[in-house]
Amino acid sequence: MGLATVALLLHLAVAAPIDADVNAKPAAERSSTQDPFTAPANPQPAAVGSDSTGSPTLTAAKYESGSQNSQSLSTIRVPPVQPGTQSKVIMVESTPSHRKWLALSIVEHSAAAFDAYSTRDAISSGAHETDPLMRPFASSPGIYAAIQAGPLVLDYAARRMQRSPNSFLRHTWWLPQSASTGLFLFSGVHNLNIANRP
Repeated sequence: MGLATVALLLHLAVAAPIDADVNAKPAAERSSTQDPFTAPANPQPAAVGSDSTGSPTLTAAKYESGSQNSQSLSTIRVPPVQPGTQSKVIMVESTPSHRKWLALSIVEHSAAAFDAYSTRDAISSGAHETDPLMRPFASSPGIYAAIQAGPLVLDYAARRMQRSPNSFLRHTWWLPQSASTGLFLFSGVHNLNIANRP
């Protein structure tokens, strides 16, 4: 190992100096289209020589960039920023709570069931059903299912009103369910008064 190191050092000391101008090309021969930001194709290597004592010396190579390849930053043209299409953001009021709609639905269906119960109670006391749509079901337990059709339609209408783009409909979504609940309660109380008459 030591022998190889000594042989390498002796080889470097005896080597002939490298002419620094062998690979150099005049600036006029360089391509004018060369990119100023990349390294030249044939850079000049460091020259290795020896001084009077026989020890190797290194001479740094120069990197010369031709004036024709340099480009000042003031000549670089940056295109102006084109304004993009502006998107309109429409703020929509938050829809009413689903819980309120559900609570009104439960109250409305309960009032309808109360109306069906009071109708059957009044009919058992000798009264007659005046609603032509409920008359076929008045004498059977099917009235409990039949009377729920109206509240289902009104629940759907109220939910659509909650999501309507019309501001008036969004603020009055509760009216169909509330009005239906009031009518069912009024009918139920009326039926109970008829059933309790002597």
